[in-house]
Amino acid sequence: MADDDPWMVDAVWRASDLTRAYLTQDRARVAGCLAGLDTGRLERVLVWLVLEHDELFDRLGEPSMAVREIDAVAALAPVETELAMTTAVRRVAAKEAGLTRAVARLPPLDQIHAIAICTVVMLLEALGRSRALDQLDAETAHYERMGHPRPYTIT
Repeated sequence: MADDDPWMVDAVWRASDLTRAYLTQDRARVAGCLAGLDTGRLERVLVWLVLEHDELFDRLGEPSMAVREIDAVAALAPVETELAMTTAVRRVAAKEAGLTRAVARLPPLDQIHAIAICTVVMLLEALGRSRALDQLDAETAHYERMGHPRPYTIT
């Protein structure tokens, strides 16, 4: 985690919680992770998700991004973001565009969901659901050991 900036700590946890929500197929939590966040806070979540996605891509290599898996994960996205975000993610899967280019014109909320979905699909394809959740648990336990507990309550 970058530093003790409370907004960045919040962003890291929200990104982790959103990733977990997609992995556990929890539609209500997917919608709730980002509810009420202003543009500045959404942009911080986006920055962290991009860093996490890029680190995962470097570690695992280029995933196949199966359309079936993308559709299954994307179906959990909020309805108002689903079309634009799914279109962008499918462009990435078809190798028509890289992730950055595919989401560049989307609003921050749609960008966040598109990157989270790509990240989750990569995790599912490389590790499977159980190992991906174990990895996420290890990362969040590390945040807590570093003195960065979740700064909000999950409802």
